[in-house]
Amino acid sequence: MDITQKLIQLKQQQRYRTLKEVHHIEGKTIRLGERDYINFTSNDYLGLAQLPFYVEDFSKFVERYGTNLASSRLVSGNSVLYTEIEQLLSQHFDFEEAVIMNSGYDTNLALFNTFKGEEVVAFSDSENHASIIDGLKLSRISKEIYRHLDYQDLARRLSAYSDTTKLIVTDSVFSTNGDLADIEYLIELKRQFPNTWLIVDDSHGLGLNYFDDYQNIDVITASLSKSVGAHGGVILCSQLFKELLVNTGRALIYSSGMPTSNLYFILRNTQAMLNEPYRNQHLTQLSRYFNTQLFSCLGKKCDLQAPIKSIELDDHDEAEKYYQALMAAGILVSYFRYPTVSHPTLRFSLTYYHQKSDIDQLFQIILKQKEDEETDV
Repeated sequence: MDITQKLIQLKQQQRYRTLKEVHHIEGKTIRLGERDYINFTSNDYLGLAQLPFYVEDFSKFVERYGTNLASSRLVSGNSVLYTEIEQLLSQHFDFEEAVIMNSGYDTNLALFNTFKGEEVVAFSDSENHASIIDGLKLSRISKEIYRHLDYQDLARRLSAYSDTTKLIVTDSVFSTNGDLADIEYLIELKRQFPNTWLIVDDSHGLGLNYFDDYQNIDVITASLSKSVGAHGGVILCSQLFKELLVNTGRALIYSSGMPTSNLYFILRNTQAMLNEPYRNQHLTQLSRYFNTQLFSCLGKKCDLQAPIKSIELDDHDEAEKYYQALMAAGILVSYFRYPTVSHPTLRFSLTYYHQKSDIDQLFQIILKQKEDEETDV
């Protein structure tokens, strides 16, 4: 393999990426190099990743539980903290059990590994997260990819497998544009087609109350790095399925348990997520205001509740101009390209730390760039 040539091709295809060094973050402000930007790229929706850190509390916690068990959970790394966190989450979300994992990515690798060698077919939304795609590939189970949010296409595909165990697999909130899956409709399809499981990755929705409850969903997976603002993942499931995960989920079996510091932040932040509803209320108001401004300024209608917003652009050159104009004005947004998305897209993440004035400033820059382009034409 010619590495240099491959990198040249990525640049020619405008798919070349680089890592940006972050020097500091505080509230809505992120520092890259020597400049501060308003940060519209964070998934810390409720602001819990930046909760105040109290050294005395943390020291007492580590003194009680130890620093790091340095072992897989199946050997000697299964701290009692796992049990406490898993009980907290499973009881709140009304599941029999929960399994804390090292990351949201690991949750889907472990989940689908439990079906390896079984006669099952997974029906996966075409826009599902990469961890779902990779989990399905590694499990080597049969799969059908249905068109994004096209549940008629899904129903047609389900009907072809009447005697087979079927897995409907979907993100709840799609991470690139904020689309919400119609969970109630998927539950109805599950009822319509016997021997069907419903598996939902709720990484971008956990704790944000987009759904009344999780009844009739068989398994929930989620990253804890979004709304919880901590490093890790969780699987919500039945007691029997947890037993199966512990015995067959390779990402669980062959990974070291997390150090006490990680578990401390997961427990602390989860408690805050469940006990401080005002954070989500503010986020909901911001989301509605963004939708209003999007329609007012660009004529684009958006009814999505999620804090993930996006503007799809015609080509890379146009997207690059908008992105650079925002950067020049001190606003950092995400710029997604293929293969993450099919068309160049600017993605905006709202968090608890933003105010309406930040959204106004964002749209002022977008409108000015739009006017400049129209003038050039």
